[in-house]
Amino acid sequence: MLAGAVAVALAVVLYFVLGAFVHRPTAAPEGDTYGAAPSYALTDQHGRSFSSSALRGKIQVVSFLFPYCTTYCPLTTRVLAETEQLADSAGLSGAVAFVAFNVDPEGAGPAELTAFLRQERVDPDDSDWHYLTGSPDQIRRVVTGGFHVFYQKISLSDEQKAEAEEKAHGDYSPQPTEPNPLADRAQVNYDVVHHDAIEIVDSHGIIRHIFNGSRVTPRQILTAVQEAG
Repeated sequence: MLAGAVAVALAVVLYFVLGAFVHRPTAAPEGDTYGAAPSYALTDQHGRSFSSSALRGKIQVVSFLFPYCTTYCPLTTRVLAETEQLADSAGLSGAVAFVAFNVDPEGAGPAELTAFLRQERVDPDDSDWHYLTGSPDQIRRVVTGGFHVFYQKISLSDEQKAEAEEKAHGDYSPQPTEPNPLADRAQVNYDVVHHDAIEIVDSHGIIRHIFNGSRVTPRQILTAVQEAG
């Protein structure tokens, strides 16, 4: 577990060393583990209190989503929705929880989380889905301190400058552009950059896999879920 924790910490350090306000996920060496998932008491997409204790005995598919995102987050959410369909077909309905954390706790609350899920083809009333938010300090403790996922709010102007510098140095990697009606309505002047990680937590609360959310397939996630069981 120590090696896994060091690997995750190194991934976060590399994010800063490599610079770039782009989405870069953590890496997960095959067969490694990353310690225990954090405990928490937060608020779900319905504005109700939600505790990590409610997930005991379940396998968790954990993601980190910016509801005003117009790049990877909508794609990731659709991948997770398809994963849930596969899990249900494999007889895992009720055994797998899909837990997402809001990386914009200051700018988006339960109403926005509900709207984002709905527009990305996830039923907000699905009992297996939990899109969680809280105070900025609570989310930072859980997301970065517990799941080792970097995120940072930046202005769109600063993001554009960073992209221009990347292009000038030949390091620019274009990102997909996805429609997001919620973002169109909100017209926020910032982005929240973050690792596009999907983490698999086993029924004992241990982080078993960390995937690149922009590259993993629903079938790969399902396989990891089955292995974690």
